Amino acid sequence: MFFSCFTAYQTPTGALVGDPWKIRVHYLIQWHGFPVDFISTLLPYILRFCNIKATLTKITKFVRVIRLSKLFKLTRLMRLRSKKNNPTEEPSLLFQPGFVSAVRMLLTLFVIAHMLCCVWYWLVVLQHQQGDPKRVRHWVNANSLPLKTTRYKYRVALYWAFTTMTTVGYGDIAIVNNTERLVAMFAMIVGGACFGYIIGGVTSILENLDLSSKTHNEKMDAVKEYLYDRQYPPVLTAQIKRHFNNIFTTDGIFDMQDILEVLPATTANDLVYTCYNQLVYNTSFFQGAHCEFIVAVAPNLLPCNANDGEFLFFEGSVGTHLFVIGSGVVSILLTALDVNSVGNYDLTRLTTLSGELSGDASDNIRIPSPVGFCCGTFSAGQILGDVAILLTLINPFSAYVQHKAILYSIKKEVLLGALTGHDPFRTDLMQVASEARKQICNRRSRLNGSPCTMMGGANIEKNEESPFVATSGYVNAHRGFGSNSNNAAVLEISSLDFCCQHWIIHPELPAKVTWDALICFFIIYSIVAITYTICFEIIERPCSPPTNIWMGMNLCIDVCFGLDMILSFQTAYFDKSQTLVFSRKLIIRKYTSGWLPIDLVSTVPFDKLANCVFKRRNAGFRAIKLFRAMRLVRLVKIQQKLKLGELAEHVEDNLGINPSILKLLKPLIVMGAVAHALTCIFFRASRRMRQSKKRPTQYLTTMYWAFATMTTVGYGDEKPSLNSASSLIVTIVSQVLGTMIFAYVIGILVSIVTNLDQAKRQLQAEKSYLSDFLCEIHSISPTSELLLRVRRNHHHFLLISGVFDERRIVDLFPPHMQTVSTVYVHRAVLPYLPLFSTIEKKYMGAVAIILRSLRPASYSSGQIINSARISARELHFIVKGSVNVLYTTCASKCATDTISDEMYGPQTFFGDAMILTPTETRVRLKIRIVCSSRSCHCFVFCKSDYNTLRDAYSLVAQAIDEQLDPSYIKRWIR
Repeated sequence: MFFSCFTAYQTPTGALVGDPWKIRVHYLIQWHGFPVDFISTLLPYILRFCNIKATLTKITKFVRVIRLSKLFKLTRLMRLRSKKNNPTEEPSLLFQPGFVSAVRMLLTLFVIAHMLCCVWYWLVVLQHQQGDPKRVRHWVNANSLPLKTTRYKYRVALYWAFTTMTTVGYGDIAIVNNTERLVAMFAMIVGGACFGYIIGGVTSILENLDLSSKTHNEKMDAVKEYLYDRQYPPVLTAQIKRHFNNIFTTDGIFDMQDILEVLPATTANDLVYTCYNQLVYNTSFFQGAHCEFIVAVAPNLLPCNANDGEFLFFEGSVGTHLFVIGSGVVSILLTALDVNSVGNYDLTRLTTLSGELSGDASDNIRIPSPVGFCCGTFSAGQILGDVAILLTLINPFSAYVQHKAILYSIKKEVLLGALTGHDPFRTDLMQVASEARKQICNRRSRLNGSPCTMMGGANIEKNEESPFVATSGYVNAHRGFGSNSNNAAVLEISSLDFCCQHWIIHPELPAKVTWDALICFFIIYSIVAITYTICFEIIERPCSPPTNIWMGMNLCIDVCFGLDMILSFQTAYFDKSQTLVFSRKLIIRKYTSGWLPIDLVSTVPFDKLANCVFKRRNAGFRAIKLFRAMRLVRLVKIQQKLKLGELAEHVEDNLGINPSILKLLKPLIVMGAVAHALTCIFFRASRRMRQSKKRPTQYLTTMYWAFATMTTVGYGDEKPSLNSASSLIVTIVSQVLGTMIFAYVIGILVSIVTNLDQAKRQLQAEKSYLSDFLCEIHSISPTSELLLRVRRNHHHFLLISGVFDERRIVDLFPPHMQTVSTVYVHRAVLPYLPLFSTIEKKYMGAVAIILRSLRPASYSSGQIINSARISARELHFIVKGSVNVLYTTCASKCATDTISDEMYGPQTFFGDAMILTPTETRVRLKIRIVCSSRSCHCFVFCKSDYNTLRDAYSLVAQAIDEQLDPSYIKRWIR
């Protein structure tokens, strides 16, 4: 109260008031200020010393009740949280939201339990005051509880309060009168509210504990669900998931574009330069560029990793992305084949490849690599693909990774859009690309002995004297083009060859990975066995051979741990830069300064050695068993030796299991581990349960009690002794901890059930959304044909395209995986689209570009697909069914007044005139196209998508034009 008169305060507007008189007046008039302090602090002493002795006892009770008004001071003290409101300061551990929420929840539960505890025992005191203590029946004498000290009575009442609040209800404390029943019912209501509060609090803590990890998991789950829904093959699935993990790790999980849209230009520029400082200043591509161009391009650069020997693009393929090399070395390869006749990777090969990908035996899919010559390298800070994007539209060479590279890619459409308005910079880029193209042509001329042709690709005669083998020498020439005469090296060395060459174990050797998995299993088993041995007081005979299978297994595990220590001195490791370190001196230094002390203490059986030396079971040496508990620290090493997350990913990829199923294992493992720990602790604390002689029976009985407590079932056949303080304390902790774990499991199960089949759930949501939309349109009859057509086409669209935003997800794929992924998804319909095979043979990768622009459509028998009234600018590719083209003498006449007709079936297309006719020309059809089969499934290519394709990929659009028949313009259009 004294310091409150000199403490400044803040007004509602945030102004700080420091005037002493204003501070005192504010303290006096605030209801939670002086009035509360006076009632809770001074008034009790005034009442105590101003009354007569006869009523002093009653006054004292009244004074104690008045002191409860100090609770109102919490409203003032809790405002201290708002003082730490600096958004730029990272909160400490004590102020983490999750930690604060957990502490607040536990304190709230304890305060409520304490109040119920006091009320529960106050009933006994009240009944003693109202009648004869020997005749009054209450819960104390009904349960034959001895009236010991106040501490004992408080402990038992607190145990009852927590048992009721956590809804466990063992039933060991009987209720015998109506007053106790009323209080118990009130406690049940409070307990139900507390149980809901625990579930909501734990769920909120888990959601807000790490928002970045939560968002990362949600995005990865969406990708996994998409891959599972589309049934991607295991090899491709693993590569795509590694790529997305790399994106979310390197580029972050939050979309910077959403932040930049609401920022002014100066702040956006500073933010982009801060986030991409190293990339911008180390890349020649950004040198001399305007800041507006950098702000538009840098956030759209998607990171991707490429391993040794992996091709980024092939000679003759359509240039779709620009690559910026962050690290590593990328070599260029001029093939000995004509660019326009690279038939080893046409659509036929892609379709065959998709079939191989879907097979069970396709563990190592290798796309046939072209044969040619290595003519230079690209290194960090340089760019790839600018020649194809700015000049030739197709790649004049192949690019493969010679040393593991970190790349950044940007789509051609985004780059060309960013270059709009920066003509001088675009001119400079085109000049640099032209110089690079000339160097390619000169190199091709020297290889073939033929004059240079300045086309997208030149005819190359295969040179048998110098076949392509990946080079080991790195050439750091400008833009990566340099001479390299050393043409004999290997792209990468296998882990087995590495071991034979250096006599050092490679960390990724399959046998070493299997050994690590076995050691992890032994660690988990030893942790369970150690806690069981310590808490259940299992005593082994000194210097005695194993007498049962469990003792023999423990001995074998100790031997395996010792062997693992020896192997650790011979195992290479990856440093922070993911560089393999195989120097034996560095390996020994790292292991000695790291895990060796823990492995030594946790592996060597000091207790057995001591018992063997002294030949007796000395209680002092039994304490050495605690050293073996150091194996608990080796739990951390499980993540180091065997990455459990990657193991789950491997199982998920190869077995094709729904991602939500594997999530169920985590809460079950956590619940089992907590139950085992509670079992050991409760048995150690309880004495009544040690009467049984068989340790397995004791363990199962105590484990049964632990699960009954954690799941809040509480049968009551196994319960703690009310005379044991340690067992009551362990029970209270188990009830609170078990309820929180149970709430955690419930939250995980709700999430799993909700996302068990995310594709089906989203499909139902889309159908419900369409139904609600159609219900709002009152002008459509529920039985009308239009309604049926809308529903049928919407269902067909979702069935073919999927419920996920496939285009957005595929755009985030690595550029060198997009073609294979797109072809694999459409592998079932590609045989019905022969037009694309012809285009793909000419321009590799064109099929993936076109397929992303197609839209599935479904028509019913007799439905008009196009007519003079509609005049839709669409090109249809028929997959199933057939259509009739009816020529009429007048557009307004019915379809029966025909002059001639045409029929189109599967593997055909129609609508050439609608695509070939210029956009500015008004189109009016003189034909009517009608579905002639029961149903017709097509893919639709709109004129607007065609125009977009022509702007970005003119050669692909030109190839489409070559396959269309211009005579249909006169035949179909008036």
